[in-house]
Amino acid sequence: MSASEKIAFERFGRSLHLLIETAEDLRRVVELDEAHWVATGAPLANFNCDVTFLNLVDTDRNGRIMCFEIKDAVVWLLRNLRDTSGVAAGSGTLRLDGINTDQEEGRRIRDSAAKILARLGTPEAEEITLETVRRVKAQVEGTPVSEAGVVLPEAADQPEIRQFITDVVATVGGAPHPGGARGVAKEQLDRFLGDAAAWLEWNERGQIRAGRRSTEIMPLGARTAAAYSILACLGDKIEQYFAQCEAAAFDQRVARQVSPTDENLAGLDLADPTVIRQMLRDSPLAQPRADRTLSFSDRMNPYYAAAMAQLRAQAIEPVLGRPAPTVSDKDWEQVKAFFAAHKDWLAGKPGAAVEPLGAEKLRQYLDERFRKAVEVLIAESNKTAFVLDNIRLTEKLVLYQQELLRLANNFVSFPYLYDPHGRALFEMGTLVMDGRRFNLAVKAENRPEHSGVARNSSMFVLYVEVMAKDGSKRYDLAVPVTHGGKGNLCVGKRGIFEDVNGLEWDAKVVQIIENPISLTEALVSPFRRLGGIISGKIESIAAQAEKKLDTATAAVAAPAEKGPAAAGRPAGGGLMAGGLLMGGGVAIAALGSAAAYITKTLGGLDWWIILIGVGCAVLAVILPTSIVAFIKLRKRDLSAILEGSGWAINARMRLTRRQGRHFTQRPRYPSGAEGVHRPPWWLLVLVVLAALAVLGDQVRRKYKAPATKSASAPATQPGAEQP
Repeated sequence: MSASEKIAFERFGRSLHLLIETAEDLRRVVELDEAHWVATGAPLANFNCDVTFLNLVDTDRNGRIMCFEIKDAVVWLLRNLRDTSGVAAGSGTLRLDGINTDQEEGRRIRDSAAKILARLGTPEAEEITLETVRRVKAQVEGTPVSEAGVVLPEAADQPEIRQFITDVVATVGGAPHPGGARGVAKEQLDRFLGDAAAWLEWNERGQIRAGRRSTEIMPLGARTAAAYSILACLGDKIEQYFAQCEAAAFDQRVARQVSPTDENLAGLDLADPTVIRQMLRDSPLAQPRADRTLSFSDRMNPYYAAAMAQLRAQAIEPVLGRPAPTVSDKDWEQVKAFFAAHKDWLAGKPGAAVEPLGAEKLRQYLDERFRKAVEVLIAESNKTAFVLDNIRLTEKLVLYQQELLRLANNFVSFPYLYDPHGRALFEMGTLVMDGRRFNLAVKAENRPEHSGVARNSSMFVLYVEVMAKDGSKRYDLAVPVTHGGKGNLCVGKRGIFEDVNGLEWDAKVVQIIENPISLTEALVSPFRRLGGIISGKIESIAAQAEKKLDTATAAVAAPAEKGPAAAGRPAGGGLMAGGLLMGGGVAIAALGSAAAYITKTLGGLDWWIILIGVGCAVLAVILPTSIVAFIKLRKRDLSAILEGSGWAINARMRLTRRQGRHFTQRPRYPSGAEGVHRPPWWLLVLVVLAALAVLGDQVRRKYKAPATKSASAPATQPGAEQP
């Protein structure tokens, strides 16, 4: 590989990202090992991108973008483009002379684009836009004939052919059409005509020819169908009865056991007709007899009595050729055998779907003119559908030219995430809350799963529920807080969410993962906790003292409430009040003594020594806290936020200081706005510097004076000779 062809990387957030700016850079994506990609998988739902484009890239239709699909898309795009300048520009306009007609798909795309332009009356145009392709695609898909071999009823000019197509769809079902309706393809046409012919042949075998009263299939003539219908309804119940009779012939106890027991009857709700009918339906047809006969004069289950009378009159007696007050098991077998041919004929009925149309209409539809008319329309649809397939292919090429490089920069590399002036495709918008703008928000479709992963990010994360105007939830978002402090952020806090399309939605915090947000907040947090502990302790002591005071006051007041009768007795409550005052005095004296001791001790020290002592104590708290906070802040990782949403991330995406300030902003007030007073921070800096200067001077004076005194000591020693 020459120097000019070397793969280039950029460093973002302490990780390397492939530089993808041109079509040649896209070619290098195919060559680069997937281990060096930032991501290796992502859900389609996480991308704010053209849905058709995403579905085209997702070739295995699993709802995720994978590495091989990105590579296949790049190879297909570069194979069908001769001029790749539009790829870097993300252009939605395709130049016709830039299509590679050396490829078979390229030639189809070139011809399709030319036909589209000719249809719109601009055959001389040299380029075609995505909007143009989609407009013509919608027109073609909306015509009655547009899918390969699929014809809608509206495609037929003759009413009878139109009705024929409608009946085919209604009976055997239709093939899906791009317009959303269902039409007839050759498969449905052949199936319908085959079913119609088979049903007519079957139906013909069941007909009774003129001059004949019955046939093998219709043994009772025209009465056969009605008789067999009753027989089929009662057949299982009669079979059950004769089986019970056979068992009763073996053991008479069976006859008693088949009837409902007292326990069964006791549990029935006899006020409910449905329950009663169900009990009768499940009960035997009649009491089983050991002689294996069914007597119509015996008591019979009232649920079946009327139907059994019809069966006797319409089937049993005509078959047996005699009155049948009783029916034996052999008689029943004779009746079943009599209708066996009719039963087999019914079981072999074909084309049940077309039967509702009737024999007359089906015979009409078997006329060859119906088949030929639809086959002509199918042939026309094949010609039109070939153009439609090419239109879709043209749309694919324009979409890939427009979107593929941008998708690669949100999958193979993430430069847009680190660009303060751009947005990544997976960013959902901006949360406005607590006087701040949180500019990074990603979907969290499964919040419990996302929060479990995001805890490893060392970031402060808000989970926000975005709601529609009617109050229903639209989706959940994970919003990291990357700068400043916690402020008033809490569960239940409300704000607004501005999506990438500029629409505003209600938003509410439903969960928080707490971690240090900034070094300042981490340094202050120990003192806030200490203040909270002290405040809580003081409140606890005050509450206990108040409780004791209330108890003592109640005890003092109790004797007085007993009335004059208690006036002559010694006032025990007064002694208690005196004790209370004495205890209070002792406590005050102790506090005063402690305060005096502290004042005396501190009074013996220089003020700057006191300041140094306090500073050392503060430093002892701040130093370890700042080290831990610094390490945690350095470990903040954006990749965990994406991984919780279903991404597969290779690289650690450390949060930079610049990113932190961009993702969480507190906007400034407009320049020159009245009533806005900013604190003079420079004055605070001057005060601190002055205090440090005074402190340094005091230290210098303190340690310089003893040194000067030691240097002059030999001149005044005893015994020295005076001048």
